[in-house]
Amino acid sequence: MKIEMNPEFWNEICRISKELSKEDNLLVVSHHDADGITSCAIMVDLLTGLEKDTEFMTIKQLDSNTIKNIKDTDRTVVFTDMGSGQLSLIKENKIKDFYIIDHHTPEASHEKQINPHFFGYDGGLEISASGMAYFVAKSLGNMKMAHLAIVGAVGDMQDSDGKLHSLNRIIMDDAIEQGLLKVRHDLRLFGRQSRPLTQMLAYASDPILPGLTGNEAACASFIQNLGIPLRENERWRTYVDLEFSERKKLTTALYIHLLDLNTKEFIIQGMIGEVYTLLNEEKGTELRDAKEFATLLNACGRQGQPEVGVMVCLGDREKNWRMAKNILQKHRKMLREGIEFLEKRGVEEMENFYYFDSQGRIDENIIGVIAGMAYGARIIPPDRPILAFADDNDDPKMLKISARANWSLIRKGLHLGNALREESRKLDGDGGGHDIAAGARIPKECRDEFLKNIDRKFGEQLRRSV
Repeated sequence: MKIEMNPEFWNEICRISKELSKEDNLLVVSHHDADGITSCAIMVDLLTGLEKDTEFMTIKQLDSNTIKNIKDTDRTVVFTDMGSGQLSLIKENKIKDFYIIDHHTPEASHEKQINPHFFGYDGGLEISASGMAYFVAKSLGNMKMAHLAIVGAVGDMQDSDGKLHSLNRIIMDDAIEQGLLKVRHDLRLFGRQSRPLTQMLAYASDPILPGLTGNEAACASFIQNLGIPLRENERWRTYVDLEFSERKKLTTALYIHLLDLNTKEFIIQGMIGEVYTLLNEEKGTELRDAKEFATLLNACGRQGQPEVGVMVCLGDREKNWRMAKNILQKHRKMLREGIEFLEKRGVEEMENFYYFDSQGRIDENIIGVIAGMAYGARIIPPDRPILAFADDNDDPKMLKISARANWSLIRKGLHLGNALREESRKLDGDGGGHDIAAGARIPKECRDEFLKNIDRKFGEQLRRSV
């Protein structure tokens, strides 16, 4: 059944798009993660296509420090993937002319803000910031970046239950109709395009494959025992190189392997679902698969070079593409070291969540990724969310907090973004995000008080569903 958008929502998008198209000198300001980078690229592509003088900047967060670099600009500012939760900050700093294209929970309405929450849509699940940027572009006749909005949605984990939903599926259909995207029901393990089969299994973390994850030799034996060759003409085969019968054989064997180890059914089922292939990208590269593309962009952002990711999104397959691949290698090394540290150190427990302090060993830019990996690596069970603390790179008096959860907790009423925003602001900090992933900054001396308060808050949220 074809999904229809709320017509009032579409009319509001068209109204704001029309106003935006009248501007001349613009500055796009966006978040440095995959959704922020893709939404930035979509807006830059749109505005330059309209022959507007356009610059962009990607930042870690919009706060009292970073807004100083924006407030004195004589350009019209277009905030993407941020702004809705910082509207009061934007007004306080008297930014002269601005637009907000966001999907986070909004503070209040504004005549130049477009946000799905005002029209009954869940910005944490049904549409990403890149999706919002795409709809703005679509309303002005530009639909060529639909595939990037899918990458952004996947980067924001909006397909975590096996497929995209609601407004994201409208974009998905647009991308399919334009020949930009292919969607199929298949194995969802990371590395389908770019990793040799043995590495795809050995590095699997969502879900973790007991007896296989972390053991490349065991993975090789597992695959060879199925009669599936690991090489073809001396080249290591990837999952997408396999014939349909081989894919089916491998998927079935993994399913049985997990069943034999008494893995919970919902974990096994999460291994299979929709996969999103970008048809105009080269086969065997990270850009061909939406999940791998999003990971590449996240790496660029987390390693302090989000502009490289933006340029790759805008089509650079030379200098910036080479740089992005090198950044991804460095990022993966840091993640491996981070998860090894956490495996050795372990986590602390509160009644309603787990937490750990990186003790200066894990950079704040990847601490959230490590926290999320703790589920797949079985460092923690999925019964509670996890919080991670790291030193703030910009202010030694502040702590960076990253929080991650899973969909089973969200269904019970947990909303990390709301909880972190509320409790951090009580302590002269700030925070926010989505139900399943969020972040905050607080003064270091408030750490213990924050732990106590957030434990109470999570408990209140989870008890509402009982």
